[in-house]
Parts: sequence; C-alpha cells; structure tokens
Amino acid sequence: MKAPLTLTAAALASAVLAGAACVSSGDIEGLHRHINDVEKQVQAVERKSSSKEEVAKVNTSVSQQTTQLLKSNADMGVKLNELTTKMEQLEAKLEDTNRRLSQLSQQIAETQGELARMRPGPASGPASTPSGSPHALTADTAIVRPGPGSGQPSPSDLYDTAYGDYTKGRYALAIQGFQDYLKAYPNTDLSDDAQYWIGESRYAQKNFREAVADFDKLLKDWPKSNKAAAALLKKAYALSELNQKAESVVQLQYVIHEYPTSEEARQAKSRLKSMGIDTR
Repeated sequence: MKAPLTLTAAALASAVLAGAACVSSGDIEGLHRHINDVEKQVQAVERKSSSKEEVAKVNTSVSQQTTQLLKSNADMGVKLNELTTKMEQLEAKLEDTNRRLSQLSQQIAETQGELARMRPGPASGPASTPSGSPHALTADTAIVRPGPGSGQPSPSDLYDTAYGDYTKGRYALAIQGFQDYLKAYPNTDLSDDAQYWIGESRYAQKNFREAVADFDKLLKDWPKSNKAAAALLKKAYALSELNQKAESVVQLQYVIHEYPTSEEARQAKSRLKSMGIDTR
C-alpha cells in the first residue's frame, strides 16, 4: 500500500516543480494537506488489514481448541462406557459368587446335619467350661441339634419353604418356618438371613414394634451380617411408623454413616430428604 502513495507523491512533486512558476504558495500548502490526508487513509487501511489478520488468527485458534475439546469429550464418553461395562460385569460376577456361597453354605449345613444325626450330642445343651462359658463351637457340635426321629428337613428345605411363604405373602407361615430354621440351624451362613426375614414379615404384618425387636436381635447376634444395613434401614422405617421420629432419624443417619456406599444409604438419604432433613 505504500508504493502507490510514493508514486502519487512523486508525481505531485513533479507537477509542482514543473509548474512552480505559476503555482502560488497557497496551492502548495493545499497540495501538502492533500498528501497528508492520503497518507492517513493508507495507514487506516493498513490498520484494518492488520485487525482482520488478528481476527482470523483468533478464529483459527478457537476452532482448534473447540475441535480438541470435542475430541476430549468423545474420549471421555468412550472411557465412561468402558467403565460402566466393567462395573456391570463385576456386579454380575459378585452376584454369581454370592449365589455360589449361599449354595455352599447350605451344602455344608446339610453335611453337618447328617454328621450330627449319626453322632447326636447331649440333649441338655452345649457343654460349658469350668467358668460357666460355652465351649468353642466345633464341626461336630456347632451347627445342628436334630429333633426327634430321622425325618428332619434339610436346611435348604426349611429355608426355601419359609422364604417361599414370605414371597407369597403368607407371613405367619414364613415366621414359623424361619423360626424352625433357626432352632435347627442357628449358626449357618443363612441364619442371619432367616432372622432378617422374620423382621420383614412382622413389618409386612404392620407389627412394627415386634419388627424392631427382630431387627435388633439380628444386629446384636450377627453384627457383621450382610443384612445389617438393611435391618437398620427397616428398623428406622418401623420406628417412623410408631411415630418415634427422632429415633428413626438417628437410625437413618447411622445407616448413612456406617454404610455410606450402600443402596440402603441411598434410600436413607431419600427418606431423610422427604422428611425435610438435609443429609449433606
């Protein structure tokens, strides 16, 4: 853009020199002003051109950053899907493992029941140490004290029958069945489950005070039970039904504190929120 200006100025200067004899000083000053105006216009054009280049650079940079951000989001989406798939696979494996452990527990209980039938222990109760405390339970004495006769149901039969009654809404029969299971098999891996379903059956019957007592028994006798969180939650619900709101809130908060990542903790937070209590 400078070259045209230079040529114009030179041409004008030549014209001035050629006609110096006939041009007044006022004309020369006017010519200088015109040249200055032309230079200012050229500089303005140059500035505009520079601004356009800067805008173009900024647009290019924004476009590149947007592309990179979209790519990063896409990569994160793929990783999230992969993690979700792995979690689902792990949950399926865990469920299968729990099922196998339950089956193994029932098989062990059945085997120990057969051993106890062949070598029945004394009918007066567990032996005691000289200090009066019970002896440690052994494979021969811990699990089963069979009832009279040889037709006692197996652990799986007793438990499955009672659970079937519960699922069909026959709560009185379910309670009796689970109580029979606990009398015959008080120390299997399913004994705490049986106690839990007794509490659930009482709750379903709206016998909330008895349900609280049943859940308390589970928490006392099997503090490490896999049903402990569920028992605490349902105990809180039962207390709420008994209009013991403060005690219910304490139990719900305890569930969240002791089992923060459990489904029961999520339900406890939801229940507290419905009661207008902030769980943060």
